[in-house]
Order: sequence, then structure tokens, then C-alpha cells
Amino acid sequence: MVINQLWGGILALAALVPAILVIRLACGRPSLRRLRLAVSLLAIAVSLIVFRRLAPTIARPVEPYLWVVTTFGEIYFLFKLTEVLLLDVVLRRRGQRPPPGIFRDIFSTLFAAVVLVILVQAGLGVHVAALVVTSAAVSIFLGLALQQTISDLFAGLALMIERPFEPGDWVRIGERVGRVQEISWRAVKIQLLRVEDYLIIPNSVVAKAEVVNMSSPTRLHGHTVEVGVAYRHPPSRVSDVLAGAALEVAGVLQAPAPRAELIRFDSSSMTYRLTFWIDDYPRIDEIAAQVRAHTWYAFRRHEIEIPYPILHSYSRPMIEADASVRRVEVARLAALFGRVDFLSVLRAEDLTRLTETAGIHPYPAGTVVVRRGDVGDSLFVVASGRLEVLDEPGDGQPPRTVGTRAVGEYVGEMSLLTG
Repeated sequence: MVINQLWGGILALAALVPAILVIRLACGRPSLRRLRLAVSLLAIAVSLIVFRRLAPTIARPVEPYLWVVTTFGEIYFLFKLTEVLLLDVVLRRRGQRPPPGIFRDIFSTLFAAVVLVILVQAGLGVHVAALVVTSAAVSIFLGLALQQTISDLFAGLALMIERPFEPGDWVRIGERVGRVQEISWRAVKIQLLRVEDYLIIPNSVVAKAEVVNMSSPTRLHGHTVEVGVAYRHPPSRVSDVLAGAALEVAGVLQAPAPRAELIRFDSSSMTYRLTFWIDDYPRIDEIAAQVRAHTWYAFRRHEIEIPYPILHSYSRPMIEADASVRRVEVARLAALFGRVDFLSVLRAEDLTRLTETAGIHPYPAGTVVVRRGDVGDSLFVVASGRLEVLDEPGDGQPPRTVGTRAVGEYVGEMSLLTG
């Protein structure tokens, strides 16, 4: 009889391990993650109840202890189930945010401690006063051993009260930049920008570090790019070209408008700071790279030099080489203009004179070369690549393609003829 009860008890307890594993896998969803411990305790309670039924003789000596464990598991499960239903289901359906996880964890711990003390006193006859004296002595040793953990706990409480950032915000903590994923009683978990790795930072470190929130009070974020320009270029013209180059980039906001400022005079250049605004911080590296690229193209078109901090030594062969490059460019322009129908009637000397005043200007893909209604006196002939003609209907509707211009084709002839 005892052997049968023993085997029954062993089977009841053996079934506990796979049951807990299945339960923890089933509670992997974020909304059910807070039920993991409670469901595991409930599984233990159910296994112990089965054990008591299958092996009453073996369980009788430890019956008070089994009662404490099973009752605690049942009560704690009901408590956590009620918490999840009220805070994670009802509040979210009403569009409200549940309380921070650290407060819920602390409250759950206090509730579990109170219930456990009551059950121990009721089931085992242990007086609370004795527990208090014992726990006071134990708490001294625990306090010394867990100084860092306690520091993280109180730092986490301070973060929850001050709320310098929320889950989902993009922040810079020290030298690290990432999106806040979770704020727990011990640490802050962020997903790093660029590498997509998770970084766990203890709350005590966060409390002492410099924190910059790029998502608060608004998603609007200003970014700066510095560039050096040769001294011979007027600052007003350089500032206009820089601001215009930034506006060519998708993702740069038109309001607030980009602005360029002359910030210092260096040994070989004047340094400008270009400030532009975005509202999609994860793309900051991509947008900044495009702003630098468009700046280079804009400087090439407007013949603005980015100088090198070196000594330039000019010699006759170098000057002759530059002249040779220009002659090749003029010959290319002459051949290109010869393909334009209304320019092909010009005499050779007139065509040469026209090419000497023209130049080849590079544009990055996606840049608006000319817009209908713009004031100007320039003719644009496609030297390489392809030019797309778009119609902007307005009213917030996207532009639609109405035609293309291939190599040798042109736009802006009316501006050239009428000025």
C-alpha cells in the first residue's frame, strides 16, 4: 500500500516539471508574461494536491506545510490573474496606460509576503513576532550583501516617479543611444541604434548618467552638420546653398526650416554649422549622410570649394592640365548642344561662345532640378542619366510622372529665350 502511494506521489511530482515548462512557454506573450510565476505556483499547488490524494500516508507528516504551499499558490494566482485582467486588458482597451512594472512588482512582492506570513502563522503556528525578530537579523545581512541591488531598486523608483523617459522613447544614456524597451526594478533595457542589440543598464547607473530624450517633449529633433568652405565665398550665399541642399533630402522637415550659420574662422576655411530637423530619429544616420552628399553636389553646382588644410603649390603643368580638362568639357558641351534642335542652327562660333559660358552640374538622384514657376534664365540639357518630369496636383496628393528626358533632351528653354 505504501509502495503504491509512493509511486503515485513520485508520478504526481514528476509531472510538475514538464507542466511548468509548457506553462512558461505558453506565457511567452508580453501580455501573459506577468502570469508566469503565478501559473507555475498554481501548477505546484495542483501537483501537491494530487500528491496528497494519491499518497495520504506519506503526505500526512508534512500536511501543514503542503497546505501552506498549495493555499499560497492558489491565492497568488488569483491575485495576479485579477491584476493582469484589470491593468493589462481593461485599461489598455480603454486607451489608458497601466502603472509602471516596478510598482506592480513591489506591490506583488508585498502582497505575497503578507499572505505568506498569515498562512505560516495559521498553518504552522509560528508567531509573527518571532518572524519579525528573525527577519530583522536576516535583513541586516541581506542589506549588506545586496547593497547594489537595493541601490538599483531605489534608483528605479526615482525613475518611475520622475519619468524622464517611457518605453518606446529614443534616448541617449551616457554615450549609448537606443530605444527604451523596458524599465524594471533592477535595470533599463534599451535597443541600441544601428546594431539592434539589447543593452541592459542598471538603474543606479542610469540615475547618475546624463540622459537625453530625443522623443520628448515632441518627436521633433534637431541635428547639426559642420562643413568648411573657402574664404572667397560670401557667407550669405554659402548659407543659402547649405539650407537648400538640406531641403532636397527626404526626411528633412521644411518647418522649422534648415538654417546655416558661420560659427568660426579656421586656418584654411570658414566653418559653417547646418542645422536641420527631423521627426524620425531612427533614420538620423541615413538622413545626415544624405544631407552631406547633397551638400557636396550643391557645392559642385555652385562652384563652392571645400578646402583642404594643405599648402597648394601651383605650377605651369598643373595650370595647363586644368585648361586641358576645361577644353574637353567644352567639346562635350558643344556636342551635347548640337543635339538640341533650336541650338543646332547656330553658327560654330556662336555655339562655342555658348558652351564657354555653360558648365556640367551634377545632381544626386531624387533632386528637383527646376520647378514650374521658378524664376531663372537657364536651359538644362541632360548630359547623363535620366530626368523625370512630374506633375504636382496639390491638395496633399503625391506627384505623378508625366514624362522623362533622356540624354540630349532639355527643359527650361522658355527661361533661356525670355530671360
